[in-house]
Amino acid sequence: MMNRVIVFLNGVRGISVIETIHKSKHEIIAVVTPSNTSDEISKTIKNLKVSHLCFEKINTEESIAQLKNFDPELFIVAGYSTILKQKVLDIPQLGTINLHAGRLPEYRGGSPLNWQLINGEEKAGISVILMDEGIDTGCVLAEEKFPIGQNDTIADLHQKANELFPNLVLKALNKLEVNDTSYSVQDERKAQYWHQRNDADGRLDFESMTMLEVDRMIRALTIPYPGAWATFENKVVRKMDDDVGLAVWDLYRAG
Repeated sequence: MMNRVIVFLNGVRGISVIETIHKSKHEIIAVVTPSNTSDEISKTIKNLKVSHLCFEKINTEESIAQLKNFDPELFIVAGYSTILKQKVLDIPQLGTINLHAGRLPEYRGGSPLNWQLINGEEKAGISVILMDEGIDTGCVLAEEKFPIGQNDTIADLHQKANELFPNLVLKALNKLEVNDTSYSVQDERKAQYWHQRNDADGRLDFESMTMLEVDRMIRALTIPYPGAWATFENKVVRKMDDDVGLAVWDLYRAG
């Protein structure tokens, strides 16, 4: 059986997913992106010869009508930042699934990979969930864990997650296709929400943090993020700064 799929994406993770689905028995009928999507993503969509949609506002009646015209059976959300209201989630017959880069329910909310590294988890978890109107509250259709190495940066974790997500999505699709209900309902007693990190969160407090905590913060906020930072003689010093900044940084780390 072939499912007609619309993918909502923004970023590299979505590219690997649509390429994998395209090679499967399922059919991508459209891809939805923000209006400022990258040339790489636009080129990939064009090569797949599917409709490329950009909505100013996704939850309007006009947008909903346009999506319904495609007669989709499933929506897949891969890094699409706009929150989809229930009237959008209800459009496809099989529902809407979301790729969440965190173990659930312990890592709901924003920046889950960053938080797992900062918190010193030995393994990072990723999940594919059946979306509802809650924030990361839906049933878990598929999940995976992978080790966090001592020297892994956030870029390494993103790469590992992006390599695992495509097959997890196919596993979730197959469950929905045959009405397999062996997925898990989240335990609300274990639920914890984490906020979307911003640059202010990257400030290091060398008086209260251990060097291990400092090291994890540095690795969690390096490229593609702005980098962890501290102040020295009224100057902001980042791990990715110039030679003078790096010398000061090494002095800090030496204690």
